[in-house]
Amino acid sequence: MKRDKYTITDYLRYGRNLANLLWWKLLILFGIRRSASPIPEGVYCYEPDYVDTKTFTYYVKPCKYYKNLGYGWNGCSYLGVITDDFVFNDQCKLCNENYCNIH
Repeated sequence: MKRDKYTITDYLRYGRNLANLLWWKLLILFGIRRSASPIPEGVYCYEPDYVDTKTFTYYVKPCKYYKNLGYGWNGCSYLGVITDDFVFNDQCKLCNENYCNIH
C-alpha cells in the first residue's frame, strides 16, 4: 500500500492549524470563548455551497473552526479538541451549537 505524498506546504498548513488549535485550547483554559455565530446549522461542520449538475459534484463550505491536521487527525478550535475520531473526520459536529433538533 502506497503512502500519500505530502509536500512542504502540506506540513506548513498542518503545523499552522496545530498551532492555532493549541493557542485556542490555551485561551479556553483561561475562559476566553469564540463566537458561535460562524458555526453552520445542522449536524455537520459544513453547509452546502452549491451542486454542479453537470459533473454531479457537491460543494460545501466548511466551518471555520474545523482544522485538518494530516494523517487522519482533525481538530476544532471552538472546542479546543484534537482527535483522530473517524466520525469527526467525516465532519460530524462535536459541539451542540446551532444543532438541529429533530423531534
